[in-house]
Amino acid sequence: MDGNWRKVMKAAISEVLETMYFTDVGFQGEPSEEVFEGWEVSIEMSPVAQGPPTSLTLSFVDGFARELAANMLGVDSENLNDDEVRDAMQELANMVAGSCVVLLGPENWRLGLPSAQKKQGKASHPSSALTMVFEGSFVGQASCRQG
Repeated sequence: MDGNWRKVMKAAISEVLETMYFTDVGFQGEPSEEVFEGWEVSIEMSPVAQGPPTSLTLSFVDGFARELAANMLGVDSENLNDDEVRDAMQELANMVAGSCVVLLGPENWRLGLPSAQKKQGKASHPSSALTMVFEGSFVGQASCRQG
């Protein structure tokens, strides 16, 4: 993931979380090696011109994912079932990828459909992943991978 993608991802994630979820995350330079139980969601962004698609992957610890879903749906996080969290994570990925596309030139990209699943273990991100923190605690990671 080159520096331009990192910059675009940071801007897109910050914009979406601040605007739609009233949440402000920070970013750490080094990927986290933390093992966690949570959610992983991916979406492809394909260039209109020839070239390999880019896959955006977001991973969030379960509690943070549920809080984001609750903020989006306007309900208590304890009252959410996994399907509601999955739907909210897919919508979050769609908004972040859409924001990335706007920053990169919307006429040059097409979005695929997001896919989310529960995940236990390390996030499946390359060593160049962005680590997200909220109030000093690890809450997730983000990465882009071409091809």
